[in-house]
Amino acid sequence: MGAERPVAEVRLVLQFRGTAVEDGDEVMEIEDALFEMLSDGETLDGHDVGAGARNIYILTTAPEATFRRIEPFLVRARLLDAVTAAFRAPASAAFTIVWPAGRREPFALA
Repeated sequence: MGAERPVAEVRLVLQFRGTAVEDGDEVMEIEDALFEMLSDGETLDGHDVGAGARNIYILTTAPEATFRRIEPFLVRARLLDAVTAAFRAPASAAFTIVWPAGRREPFALA
């Protein structure tokens, strides 16, 4: 038997637009809450705060499962309607949108 290939991590992006999350302090509060929810193999990978959006990055091997696990927190914090969650698979130029379901506009980092 050959050696198992490691599963590639992808970067799940939680992007907040509008006024629900307005500054770096709010982003860091969300990161603190998310840190407590992450499982083995999932890691916070930083954030950026720009004029158009606030992004939080999570490294994970299963982006859809990671999002499903943190979704109840986003609901309780009244942030679900303000977030777009997407990931880009290794060697892919396009993002796959996890949330909101059925979104047609392409996802871009801002």
